[in-house]
Amino acid sequence: MFNQFELFMMQAEQKPTHRDRQKEETRKLILASAYTLFQQNGYDGTTMRQLAGHCGVGLGTLFKHFPDKSAILVATFEGDISVVIEQAFETLPRKNIHQQLRHLLLHLYGYYARHQAFSRVLVKESLFLGGPAGDIVHGKTMAFLDRVATLFVAAADRREIAPFDDAMSVTLAFWSFYLLGLVAGLRDSDFDVNSMVELVATLLRDRFPQP
Repeated sequence: MFNQFELFMMQAEQKPTHRDRQKEETRKLILASAYTLFQQNGYDGTTMRQLAGHCGVGLGTLFKHFPDKSAILVATFEGDISVVIEQAFETLPRKNIHQQLRHLLLHLYGYYARHQAFSRVLVKESLFLGGPAGDIVHGKTMAFLDRVATLFVAAADRREIAPFDDAMSVTLAFWSFYLLGLVAGLRDSDFDVNSMVELVATLLRDRFPQP
């Protein structure tokens, strides 16, 4: 007899079936089509029917994978940006809050600059998404900000910046500067990552000087 944990591990080790692989390939095809059409037509100008036609699947198949267009939008970037964030934190400088924040900016702005046309659509739409897709974006954003908040707390403990009462208020100041640089970079014909990083880094140094 196997206990529940052993059964779970056995199931997890089972190789994916042909049907599983087929579903994953269809999902990737849908997301690739969405990436193309959102850039070409804009988010509002792209319909679910167009997406189904572009990737060569039935409309019913499309809805089996994604309940609506907003879910597709979130899925097109969620995996990529999560990897970028993890890589940024894994390679973060151990000390100096300003070097740490600059490091995060370089990684994140670098991602958006490499996908500038799509990122314009993404940022415009994702900031105001409602429903389950909006909840996902909000949750991911707050998880990221929570991690940034721990950097500010540690920096205050090291006396790199002045002490503060509310870590999230401090973190939201960073977030406002981050969004300013992101939008400014995306508005340019060519996202100059280094210029935007320097702009935001200067604002952060002014806002959080060494005591």
